[in-house]
Amino acid sequence: MQDAVITEKQGPVARLILNRPDKHNALRFADLDLLVAALHEAEEDDDVKVIVLKGNGPSFCAGHDYNDAIRSYGLEDDGSGAKPRRPSQRSRLLRDRKLGMNYMAFQNSLKPVIAQVHGHCTGVGMYLVELVDLAIAADDATFSHAEQRLGLAGNTWHLNSQILMYGAKKARELMLLGDAFDGREAERVGLVNRAVAPGDLESTVEAWAQKISKHARDALVTGKAMHQMALDSLGGSQQFARGYVGHTLGTNLRFESDEFNFLRERRQEGTTTTFKNRDKRFAD
Repeated sequence: MQDAVITEKQGPVARLILNRPDKHNALRFADLDLLVAALHEAEEDDDVKVIVLKGNGPSFCAGHDYNDAIRSYGLEDDGSGAKPRRPSQRSRLLRDRKLGMNYMAFQNSLKPVIAQVHGHCTGVGMYLVELVDLAIAADDATFSHAEQRLGLAGNTWHLNSQILMYGAKKARELMLLGDAFDGREAERVGLVNRAVAPGDLESTVEAWAQKISKHARDALVTGKAMHQMALDSLGGSQQFARGYVGHTLGTNLRFESDEFNFLRERRQEGTTTTFKNRDKRFAD
């Protein structure tokens, strides 16, 4: 589990590296806990001025590991053929509150964080890119909020930030449709600062990190604190309090017989096939 997140440090730059390449860096809940612990270590290291978030292998982050999420929420089929007992609201709220605090840690990082995005970026990967300070993507990266097709339909952790970033109607489009778009479109809608050729991604991020590191340490943390205070005046912290309650409700829906029930389909077809069937349902 420890190898799921790697930390590298070179001069004033710390790199937090997602390291489940065979899973396109899909994060288990424990992996996200490790990632936040690594973030805090970089915050507390006085030699570090800038933090880069990136992924090993073919993708930045393909979202949550849904097999792990189902186990963590107590929804796993025990093999008896009986329908799993619905977990208590109190256990769900405790789990989701921790998840929300992990997301908020990236929004509230004391030091600038740059996301370096390639390959697939969806679900928690998208959330992290939306919440960090800066993002640079390969122009052929693939972004989507396809996780909203699981029954969320616009019920997100940080809707304030998404509305500020995209505008109200574009945010609703991205959440309700869940369609994929590339790095160039991500730059156009404001999700990333810059889309570059894949071969230029590493060097561009490095150049930005080095330029930012020219600032004084106190200036960087003071500037970030002021940015956070401005976000808070617009509901930047309160959004997570709403978000964890919303996530518990949104992942505990009653599905009617003509609606796509991910858990039911997964029990019958397996995880990979169920994801494919979900996206077929939303295809044009």
